[in-house]
Amino acid sequence: MINEDVHTVGMLADRAFDEKDTDTLHRIAEDCLSWVESGEYKLIEKGILAYHGATSYSNYIQLKYRGALSYSEDMNNEQDFEMCLLLFRLSIENLTSYQEGEGLKEDTEEFQYVSMYLLMAYTNYANLLNTCGRIIKALSYLKFGVGRDFPMAIGNFAGFLMDYAAFDYDSGHQLVFVNESYQLLNEVLKYEKVEPEAYTHYESLISRLKNWYPLELLEEPYEFDEYSLGDSEEEINYRKWCLENTLFLNTLSDAFPYSVSAQDILHLPNIVTKIDEGQKYHGLFNQIKQEYVSARFMVYDALSSKGAHFSDKDVHLVNTLDYPTYGISIEKMKYSYRSLYSLFDRIAFLVNEYFEIGIKERDVSYRSIWKGRINKGKNPYNLKVNLKSRMTDRETFNLPLIGLYWLCKDIGKQKVKHHYIEPTIEHISKIRHHLEHRYLKVHDSFFYPITRESQLEREDTLAYSITVDEFKSAVMKLLTYVREGIILLTMAVHLEEERKRKTDNLEKRIMPMYMDRYDDDWKQLF
Repeated sequence: MINEDVHTVGMLADRAFDEKDTDTLHRIAEDCLSWVESGEYKLIEKGILAYHGATSYSNYIQLKYRGALSYSEDMNNEQDFEMCLLLFRLSIENLTSYQEGEGLKEDTEEFQYVSMYLLMAYTNYANLLNTCGRIIKALSYLKFGVGRDFPMAIGNFAGFLMDYAAFDYDSGHQLVFVNESYQLLNEVLKYEKVEPEAYTHYESLISRLKNWYPLELLEEPYEFDEYSLGDSEEEINYRKWCLENTLFLNTLSDAFPYSVSAQDILHLPNIVTKIDEGQKYHGLFNQIKQEYVSARFMVYDALSSKGAHFSDKDVHLVNTLDYPTYGISIEKMKYSYRSLYSLFDRIAFLVNEYFEIGIKERDVSYRSIWKGRINKGKNPYNLKVNLKSRMTDRETFNLPLIGLYWLCKDIGKQKVKHHYIEPTIEHISKIRHHLEHRYLKVHDSFFYPITRESQLEREDTLAYSITVDEFKSAVMKLLTYVREGIILLTMAVHLEEERKRKTDNLEKRIMPMYMDRYDDDWKQLF
C-alpha cells in the first residue's frame, strides 16, 4: 500500500506546472530529496517521490530556462541539471531495488505499476542526459523502454539517432542511423497512446528526414549482412560478449547489436594540421584505443577463466579465514581497472593538445582541462583557451565536448546536496584509490557477503573489502564509461574539423596525406 502523501505530491507538482509556478516546483523537488533521504518511506515510495522531484525540477528548468543548459557566469544553471539528474538516478535506483528485492512477477499488477514509473524515469532521464551531451548514455537508457514498446522511448530513441548520425564522421554509419530513425518514427506513430505534442514532434522529425534524404533511402529497411565473429570458439564467444555489453568501439553497436558492429572500427576523423606536425593525434589515439581493447579483453579473460592457472601453483599464501580470492584472474581485473582509469587522463592529454588549451604537460588531467586557470604549485598561470566557454559559445558550440565535461562530473565525483550525481561512482573511485595507493581485498561473493555493517566491523582493518561480484560490476561500468569518453572524443574532434573547414575556408589549402591501416600481422611483440 502506497502512502497517500506520495500521490498528493505528484498532484501538487502537476498543478504547479500547469500554473507555471516555478517557486513551488523548485520547493517540491528539494522536499522530495529530503523525503528520499529520510527513513520514513519504503523503497517504492522513495522511488516515486524521487520521480516526482525529478519531474518537478525538469519542469522548473523548462519554464525558467526553456530546457536549455546555461554556463555563463550571470546565469549558470548547471546545479539545477545536476539536481535533476540525481533525482532521476535515485528514482531508478530505488524502484529497481524494490522490484528486484520483492521478487515481483511480471504478470502482477504491482510489477506493472512499478515498471510504468521506471519506464517514465528512464525515458525522462535519457532526455536530460542528451541535453548534457551524454547521447551514448542516453541511448543506452532509452533501450529499457524501446525493448518494452514504450512509445515515448521509441520516438526519442529515433530522434537521438538522428543526432548521433550528425556527430558521426562515418557517412556510411550516418545513412544506417537515419534509416533506422525513419523506421522507428513511422512505427511509433501507429501507437494509440502517443501524446499530441509528442506526435507532432515525431511528424516534424519525419518531415526533416524526407527533406534531407531521398525517400528510397529511407523507406526500405536496412538489411545487414552477416559477418564472421572469428575463427575459433574462444574468439566468437569474446565478440558475442562485447556485442551483448555494447563494448565495441563502433557507433553502430549502440543501436545494432549485430555482427556488423563486432569490430573496433572507430578512429579519429581526418584532421587538418600544419605541415610539420605529423600524425601525432592519430598516434595518440592509437594508444588510447589499444589500451582500451586490451583492458577489455583482460576483463573478459578474467571473467571466463575457470580453475587455477599454472602460474599460481606453489605460490605460498596464508589463509586469513575471510574467504579472500587470489589468482591471476583477479589480478588481470585489477590491471585492467588501473589501465582503464588512466585513459581518462590520456583523453584529456589529447584534448589539451588538439584544442590548444595551454596546460603544461605535468598539469594535464581530466579535471584540469575544464578550468580557465591552473593554480597548482607556486607558479599559477592562465590558459590560452577556456574550453568550457569555447564549447558553449554559439560559434564554437560542441555538444560531444559538453558530453565529455558532464562525463567528467561523474568520474570526478561531483556532489549535489551531499550526494554524488552518479551514486555508484564513490564505490568505483574507492576501488581505484585502494588499487593504486592502499590495499584492496576481494572476497568470495557467496561465502563472504559484505554489508555496510560487516564493512565497518571487518577483520582486516587495513583493507578496503569488496566481493568478486561487486568488483565485476564496477569494472563493467568502468568499461562503459571509458568507451563513452573515447567515442565522444572522436565526435568532438569531428565537429571541430567541420567547423574549421566551413569558417576558415581550408579546402583550397589542404594537401591530403593518406595513412594506411596498421596490419594485424604486425601486432606482435617480436
